[in-house]
Amino acid sequence: MMTVKELWQIPITKHFTVVAGKNALDKKVESVEILDFEFATGIEHARETIFNPNSLVLSSLLFANQHPELLLETIKKLIELRVSALAYKPVIFKELPDEIIAYANEKGFPILRFGGDEFFETVIMEVMEHIKERKHETFLTEMVHSFLEEEVTEEQIHSYVQQIDHPLDKYICVANLQRKNLSDDKWMNSFLKLGIVCHYGDSLFIFYSDNHQHIQFEKALTDHMDFYHIPSEEWTIGYSETHVSHTGLHLAVREAYYSCALAMIEMKSVCHYEQLTSERILFEFYRNDPPFARNYMNKYLNKLLKNQELLHTAISFILKNGNVKEVAGALFCHSNTIRYRLSKIQQMIDPSSNELAFYEHLSQAVKLYLLDKQVGRMSNDLDSVQK
Repeated sequence: MMTVKELWQIPITKHFTVVAGKNALDKKVESVEILDFEFATGIEHARETIFNPNSLVLSSLLFANQHPELLLETIKKLIELRVSALAYKPVIFKELPDEIIAYANEKGFPILRFGGDEFFETVIMEVMEHIKERKHETFLTEMVHSFLEEEVTEEQIHSYVQQIDHPLDKYICVANLQRKNLSDDKWMNSFLKLGIVCHYGDSLFIFYSDNHQHIQFEKALTDHMDFYHIPSEEWTIGYSETHVSHTGLHLAVREAYYSCALAMIEMKSVCHYEQLTSERILFEFYRNDPPFARNYMNKYLNKLLKNQELLHTAISFILKNGNVKEVAGALFCHSNTIRYRLSKIQQMIDPSSNELAFYEHLSQAVKLYLLDKQVGRMSNDLDSVQK
């Protein structure tokens, strides 16, 4: 969805100025139309909806030349028709009457003034192209969300593939890039030179397709980031396996997403789904029934969740793959202190298991716990962007 305030992202309209309704620039824009003589004296309307709702109306206000009293009625009619904004060319009226500005401010109706000698036709063309791009971005975001949150049929996958405005080759690989911190993102569109890009919350999905099954996606992405001086240290990247585009696009999206989540959990820069083993089972377990997975995790870790020191020890123990010495270094403790805490944890939550079984049970529960928190953070990022 495009909004009025996004007009300043478009080259042809970047010099427009707001003369009224500056607090209502979040109104969406779905089309662009020209107001010529529709509201001139003696002109009968061919239809009630002479302008479409959610449209940006352009005008030189020539119809009001010598008849400025028509301006207020025009603004009232545009508001009644649920037009999103009026942009006028200051050829007849350099400045609008105070009563027009006051009324538009009162009603929350944006009025914009052209910045120079922009042609109507060029404005229409560039704004409509931007609207088209935003609609496709919204479509891609909804597609990714559907793949992550729902079970999709073959027919739905085929429909999604057909609606993508860039034809896919036979094979597809997907990367999910999660930003470690907020930064200037003007260069992010350079990824469009690499493949299809979908902004998803505070992350990116890049769809990279090829007619050869052995896709060299990681090399292509690394070379691309180096060429454009994109700071790779600001990103955590999860790569999917290679799939047939028309049947496995949804799997590639899921694999990239959960690989990136695992990389964030383990504080790694890169994670490849093809290199994972037992984590794949956890991903599917969590994705297919999050409430059941949370219940399992909470039940096993219940007592541990009430003791932050022991919880942090358990998490570090799993993330360090059971290496007590590394856990001790990470938590600035003696190894014997860590062993004591681990013994206490086992007696607290899993006293009947042997050491090997305890590690396996704890690993599953802790990774589900961390996965749930990480996915929750990523979902919150998406919600904040959508709002």
